[in-house]
Amino acid sequence: MEIVVARSAGYCMGVRRAIEMAVRVAEEEGRTVYTHGPLIHNPQALEDLRRKGVVPLSESESVPRAPVIIRAHGVSRETEQRLALEAERLVDATCPKVATIQKKVQDFGARGYAVVIAGDADHPEVVGLLGHAVGPAYVVSRAEEVDGLPALGAVVLVAQTTQDQATFETIRARLIARFPHAEALATICESTHRRQTEVRELASQVDAVVVIGGRSSANTRRLAEIVRSLGAEAYHVETAAELPLDRIRAKARVGITAGASTPTWIIDEVVRTLSEL
Repeated sequence: MEIVVARSAGYCMGVRRAIEMAVRVAEEEGRTVYTHGPLIHNPQALEDLRRKGVVPLSESESVPRAPVIIRAHGVSRETEQRLALEAERLVDATCPKVATIQKKVQDFGARGYAVVIAGDADHPEVVGLLGHAVGPAYVVSRAEEVDGLPALGAVVLVAQTTQDQATFETIRARLIARFPHAEALATICESTHRRQTEVRELASQVDAVVVIGGRSSANTRRLAEIVRSLGAEAYHVETAAELPLDRIRAKARVGITAGASTPTWIIDEVVRTLSEL
């Protein structure tokens, strides 16, 4: 079996930066530190962080008098202000690219624009972006949802950083058709765009693609969805233990990619397992 690993598989800059910041704070403090929600969407990586003294807080848990880290997804201004009051020390590990979009949402809203976000309404990044709006703000996940927006004057479109590029383009086209003077900003993360481009190329070159990453990871799920949308086989697994070996064994050429919150050691384990077939 020939194995082809995508060049951009694994941690993106924002995730790696947040993990390094959290571990550094735990080492500096010499005690347990907390993250506002899971730092990344990968159960295995979260368990590793727990062993290093970094523990996620759920929305329902009270904030302890201890250091708290804002994860790469970012938070609303209201949440940040609350955490700053309740936490002993607040460390902002928001991805710089997400922070840039937050600033654009705030600035355009201050100038009287309605903000439309192309993304998943319940995704933490999108919830945070909505919390930076200073005027009307809406979330659409499909082009058809643009038709349900109210009549708007000045409009600006931004995207969740992990949004599928093709989906964003259909939303952008529909929005501009309805609001000809709307502005559309390119806010999909370059790392996300690169992964999606690579997986499209990979799907056309192999018999199946293994997509590695947490089931709660939006960007990982999108990679699997892209492969399937192209008519290719995709196996979304969190670890090597989940590989459907009987089905994969018959493939001559298998591609491997991974989401932005998938640790390198899990990717290596999958490659090693497939290499031994």
